[in-house]
Amino acid sequence: MSTLVRFTVGTAFTTIALPFFLDWARDEAEKQIDRMQEAVHFTPGAESPITAEVVVGGIGLTAGHFIVARVLGLRFGAALLSLFMAAVIGGSIFIYRAVGDER
Repeated sequence: MSTLVRFTVGTAFTTIALPFFLDWARDEAEKQIDRMQEAVHFTPGAESPITAEVVVGGIGLTAGHFIVARVLGLRFGAALLSLFMAAVIGGSIFIYRAVGDER
């Protein structure tokens, strides 16, 4: 398998998974903000709007990308570039879908 095909497969994995992860993370953040607004009247403490599950999920998605890249035989630089490209493309898909939902 050529390097270009391996690079494309590695990028596609994260590109497909990223919009679903971002949708889930947004929903989790909104739930957390709702919980924080309910709790503001009863407790003086501050909580983070980003939950630990979202952070662990993001780390897992990134680690999964590098694991797939390693299985495909990509070098670290190519895997990093692949992750960057997937983040740009997947993030763009997420934003495009979010803007479409607002209309």
